[in-house]
Amino acid sequence: MKQTLTGLRRRLGWDRNPLRRRVDRVEAAVFAGLVVAFLIGAPVLGLVAGRVTDGMELRQHHSERAWRQVPATLLVSAATVADPVSGSAYAWVPARWRAPGRPARRGLVWVDTAARAGQHVRVWTDASGRLTTAPLTRPAIQLNVLVAALIAPVVLGLGLLTAGGSTRLILNRRRLAGWNQAWDAAGPRWTPQP
Repeated sequence: MKQTLTGLRRRLGWDRNPLRRRVDRVEAAVFAGLVVAFLIGAPVLGLVAGRVTDGMELRQHHSERAWRQVPATLLVSAATVADPVSGSAYAWVPARWRAPGRPARRGLVWVDTAARAGQHVRVWTDASGRLTTAPLTRPAIQLNVLVAALIAPVVLGLGLLTAGGSTRLILNRRRLAGWNQAWDAAGPRWTPQP
């Protein structure tokens, strides 16, 4: 066990090796700090991102309670407006609908190309009667919360990796400059003078 810890300390640069320069110890400290920042920050950031997303999604869900599904009457057959080149089984078709307590509206609805003029399809409208998508469901909210909670630590990790890579580039330049200075000092002693 003691050998394992000694080997780990040596690999991480935390031993008292006299050949280690100050820049090597700084690099080891920076990378240890980045690891600690990730180990502490990832769970906290995941939790915060999940809670913030949950709050935003629930507020949106509550605001969508006024949305209603109403019948819309197709004004033309979908086959007449479908694009035969695309080969899509759906098309945007002009339709008319009326939301409860609102005047009739017209717009384009997305329907199967087999839909015929005069056919009724169900569409979602917001409180003012404009077309909208279906409201959020609880499973969709839970999925969004899970995705946010998983992506936040990944973004943190990428940011810390970028910081670590930048730090390594800067420290490598300093390390090379130090080696050049040491060689400039030691080189003349090893090479014969003419």
